[in-house]
Amino acid sequence: MSHDRAGRDGFVHAVGRDLVVDGRPIQLRAVNFSNFFYVDIDGSELLTSSHHSDQDFRRVKSMGFNTIRFAFDGDWYVDDRQMFWQWMDCNVSWARQHGLRLVLDLHTPIGSFWLDSTSDGVSFDLWSDAGLQQQNVDMWRDIAFRYRDEPVVAGFDLLNEPVTTDADGAQWRALAQQFVDAIRSVDEDHLLIVAGLSGVEGRYGTNGLETHFLVEDKNVMYDFHFYEPVEYTHQYAPWVGRPMQDGGSYPDPGVLYPTGEQELLSESTIPTPSLPLGTSTWTEYDSGKVTVQDGSAVAAKPVIIATGGMRGTAYFDAITVTEYGPEGNEKQVLVSDQLSAEQSLDWHPWNSGNGTAPGAHLAREASGVGDDASLSVSDVAQSDAPAGWANDRHLFKVVPGNQYRIRGYMRGRNIAPSATSVPLIRLQLDVYAESEQAGTEVLLQRNEAYLARQLQKNLQFGIDYEVPMSVMEFGVVRQTFEMEGKGGGRWVADMIDLLEANRLNYGYWEYHGADMGIYLGGPGEPSSPNTTLQVALRQKLLPWFPRDSIIGFQ
Repeated sequence: MSHDRAGRDGFVHAVGRDLVVDGRPIQLRAVNFSNFFYVDIDGSELLTSSHHSDQDFRRVKSMGFNTIRFAFDGDWYVDDRQMFWQWMDCNVSWARQHGLRLVLDLHTPIGSFWLDSTSDGVSFDLWSDAGLQQQNVDMWRDIAFRYRDEPVVAGFDLLNEPVTTDADGAQWRALAQQFVDAIRSVDEDHLLIVAGLSGVEGRYGTNGLETHFLVEDKNVMYDFHFYEPVEYTHQYAPWVGRPMQDGGSYPDPGVLYPTGEQELLSESTIPTPSLPLGTSTWTEYDSGKVTVQDGSAVAAKPVIIATGGMRGTAYFDAITVTEYGPEGNEKQVLVSDQLSAEQSLDWHPWNSGNGTAPGAHLAREASGVGDDASLSVSDVAQSDAPAGWANDRHLFKVVPGNQYRIRGYMRGRNIAPSATSVPLIRLQLDVYAESEQAGTEVLLQRNEAYLARQLQKNLQFGIDYEVPMSVMEFGVVRQTFEMEGKGGGRWVADMIDLLEANRLNYGYWEYHGADMGIYLGGPGEPSSPNTTLQVALRQKLLPWFPRDSIIGFQ
C-alpha cells in the first residue's frame, strides 16, 4: 500500500528527506526511555514501575528535547493487555500535557531477545516461528488502531536493532513489510521508522552487507544507531560479551582509523615465527621486541597471514600487541583481542587478489584457546596469493624508534606445502606510512572528522532515495564523564553538531539507567544526575544556556 498523502493535521509526515507537521519542518530531538526493558518484570507491574513519572516529562522538556523514544517489551503486551494499555495511555497523556511527542519503540519483540549476549534469555525464535511473527504483527496492528487518531504519537519504531539468523537479512526485510502492511490496514497517518539491519547469523555485525532497504510505503523514516567508536563509547559496558576495559579518550590524536588505502612499509613488517608443518597444539608465538626504524612510519596493525602455498588448516587466537620505549621499557598494551565469537566479527578475510584466492578457505571457528572462537585459514593453494585476516579497529599510531611486539596463539592441522616452497603461516604487524596521494587523508584520528566519516556511510542511503533518516540511539557510558580526561561531554557535543548539520532526527540513549543514563540510578526513582552530561546536552539543545556553566566540558 503506497502512502503518499500530505497527512492529517498534527501528524508527523515524511516529505523528501525531511519531516513536517502541518507543512512546517520538524526535527525530532529525542531522549530514550528504556523503561527497564532489560529487567525481568511482568506486564502487570508496569503502572508501578519506578523508571519515570509525570515530573520526568517536565525534566525532559526542560533539557531541550521535544520527543521521547518510548521502549516497550512485546511480552508486556502478552502478559497483561489491560495493564499495557493503561500504562501506554498514561504516558501518552503525560506527553500531551508537557508538549512532547512519543515514538513507540518495539525494543524487544514478543518471544525473542538478543540485545544482551550475556543474558540467559537470548532467543532468536522470532525468525523461525511463524506464530511468533504473527503475534508481533497483530500487536502492531492493535497499537496502530488504538492510537490512529493520536498525533502526540510521532511514529512507530517497528523493531529495535534487528539481528537475524539468516546470512543476508532477508528475514527482517520480509517481517518489516508485514509490520508496515498491518499498520497501514488500520492507520494511514503515522510515521513508520524502519531500522537498518544490525546483525546476521545470530550475531551483531553485517560483514559488509547493505544494512538499509526500502519498504513499500512513503511515510517512512530510516534509522540506524551510532556508537562509534564502540571501543570508546562502550568501554566497561557490562552487557558486552567480553566487557571492554579502558577504551581511551575523545578526541585522541594517537588513535587512528583507516578510511582508504595506506602505503605498506614492507621492510618494517614485524612477524612471529611461522607455524610448523604437520599437526600441532595451541602454542604462543612471539615476535619479540622489534624497533621501527623507518622515520616515515605512522601506523601499524596486526594481521594473520598464510603465504607460500599451503595445505591443511591453521588456527589463530588471542592476539596481543605491546609498545615499548627505545630502551625496551613497556609503555602500553595496544591490542588485546581474545578473538571471542563477538570480537571475531570485527576481523575480515583478505587476500592478495580480487576475491578469495583459489582454494583458500577462511572461517570463524567455534572453539579456541579457553573460549568459544578462533579464526582459521585453510588450503592457500597459490604460493603467490597469500590470504588471511585483518581488523582495521586495531590500527594504532607508531612512533619511529619505539619497539613493538606481537604475540598470539596458533595451531595446525595437517599443514603441508602446496608448492615447492615451504609456507609461511604467522601473525605479523604491518607498518604503514602516510599516503602520498594529494588531497587524501586515509588515516583519521579519533575526532569529529572520524565521526563524520562514519555517519556518512549510512547517510548516502537517505540521499540516494530522498528519504528522511534518523539516529534514534547514540550515547556513551558514564565512565567517559566520571574519569578524568575521557571527554564524554565533547563526544556528545560533536555528535549533536553532526546530527543537526546532516538533517538527522535523533535520540540520546538513555534517560534513566545505571550505565548510560542522564540519571544514573538503577531500578528506583530517577536520581544521581549525570551533571556533566546534562550540561553538555543543554548547551546544544538550548541555545540560551550559558557556556561558562559547562562542567568538565573540554
